[in-house]
Amino acid sequence: MFASSSFPELLHHVTHWLGGYALVLGMMAMGAALERRWPAELLQSRAGMRFNVVYAALYLALAEAMRPLMAVASVAIVNALGGGWVVLASRGWGALASIVIVLLTVDLLEYTFHRLQHAWPVLWKLHSLHHSAAEFNITVTFRHHWLEVLIKGCLLYPVVGVLFKVEPWILGVTAIIFTFGNYFAHMNLHVDLGRFTTWVNNPQYHRLHHSNRVEHFDRNFTQLLPLWDHLFGTLWVPAKHEWPATGLDDGAQPRSLLGALGWPLRSYAGMSTGSDGRRVEILEK
Repeated sequence: MFASSSFPELLHHVTHWLGGYALVLGMMAMGAALERRWPAELLQSRAGMRFNVVYAALYLALAEAMRPLMAVASVAIVNALGGGWVVLASRGWGALASIVIVLLTVDLLEYTFHRLQHAWPVLWKLHSLHHSAAEFNITVTFRHHWLEVLIKGCLLYPVVGVLFKVEPWILGVTAIIFTFGNYFAHMNLHVDLGRFTTWVNNPQYHRLHHSNRVEHFDRNFTQLLPLWDHLFGTLWVPAKHEWPATGLDDGAQPRSLLGALGWPLRSYAGMSTGSDGRRVEILEK
């Protein structure tokens, strides 16, 4: 039986999870409606989409459960390193500049971590769950391994607190921008941005990152702004009609929710490296 002091806290986390999941379902429903109207790929599996939607519920529940631990770790890191090295403005045009600074910083951190996820075998074992989706659509948005939440929450995002002293609402605005950008980038939406294709992450640009074709491996890492792919040599400019198939090149996928939760623990016969350096894991037969 729960202690009386623990029940309100548990209720708070459950309520927060329910609200978050309801928002996720709403965003996925709106995205799915657009995907049906202007699909990049026809006749996608509804079973695969249902799997992703249910997995998103588990992913968000685990993320919510780890939130107190991530908060403690973040505060400890920021305090240990003397957080808030640069004070950012929160009013007028200065606030707008602060939003841009935080957005660029977080985007660069996301880009750096994403490259590490493809370069380090231990991180790739986690991240390959996201790439295992054979069908690319908005339901893939939260198809990440739950341990990635802990790693980023404890080690990546505290960097922002170390660098800047900033009002919470500015962090909230940048979080909203990244959230909508993340949904948009994962949509099965045939949208042509023309000359702006490499200005902001979008369904075609990010689909190439999920491509199972060798020439696309380790390209288009950006979370929001392709600026970083430009600067660090990982840019692949999509051709007008370039909408490749997606998934791992060996076709590996989790067969159940339990398989997704324990994805990195599955057995391997070996590991090969593509010509561009991306590691490709091979399941035991």
